[in-house]
Amino acid sequence: MSLPTWRDLYQHHCTSRKITKNNTTQDNPYHEDMAMRRYNYSTATDVKCCRLVFLKNVLDNPENKTLVRKGRFIWCKELKYEGRDDKGMRQISFSIDKGHKRFRVSENNFLCVPAKTFVNNNLFFRSREKTFIAFASVFAYKNTFNMMLKNDEHDREDFHNILKQDNAFKPGALVAPRIGYFYPEEIGSLQNPLQRSGGKSWMHNQHDNDEEHPCGIILGPSLVNEEFIGREFYRVRFGDTTYERVHPVQLEIINEV
Repeated sequence: MSLPTWRDLYQHHCTSRKITKNNTTQDNPYHEDMAMRRYNYSTATDVKCCRLVFLKNVLDNPENKTLVRKGRFIWCKELKYEGRDDKGMRQISFSIDKGHKRFRVSENNFLCVPAKTFVNNNLFFRSREKTFIAFASVFAYKNTFNMMLKNDEHDREDFHNILKQDNAFKPGALVAPRIGYFYPEEIGSLQNPLQRSGGKSWMHNQHDNDEEHPCGIILGPSLVNEEFIGREFYRVRFGDTTYERVHPVQLEIINEV
């Protein structure tokens, strides 16, 4: 697997609608409408159905063409755990609205918005590296876990252990930052961050850095997970920098433990 460069990660982050390439302004192919949206608290409960937001990559499967709705969430029902996909990601199936068609998506291509959660991704209020910290995981949120358990033959303890065992993000796993979704911390190794070089600040140089971003290693679950609303983040070390709250959609697995 080739690693993205620092420049790619900064320029192609999903919050940016446009990028500059070869001195021309172009559409950012990784832009996600959800990265600019606000999701209010729901007046409806999410005991029998839940709010899911789908990322562009679900469109790799033509059968999922109705799932990406300019970042709007979809109420999904009859959630069922479907094991791991060919890349090692856990996946679920579900139906929507009043239809009987079942969709199947992997955990790195959708986000869960619990009923009691408010998300505001307006860039005036939230920095790019915090785009995903308000979203939950269907595997950690109590209500979605219960929906999947209802459609599974195992008891609660065994089902919990299956989800844990199938999780690719175990301590020691080697990961890569996912272009479009991971935004590096804007720090540098220079002692003086305002040091000038050729009329450019270190921050500018970092954004123009065409070196590969280092791969990372999963250290374990984040120390600040909020289990009561199903947030499941990971602590990941990339090079000399440890990131505390990394969402699964921001990572790609290189090698599992």
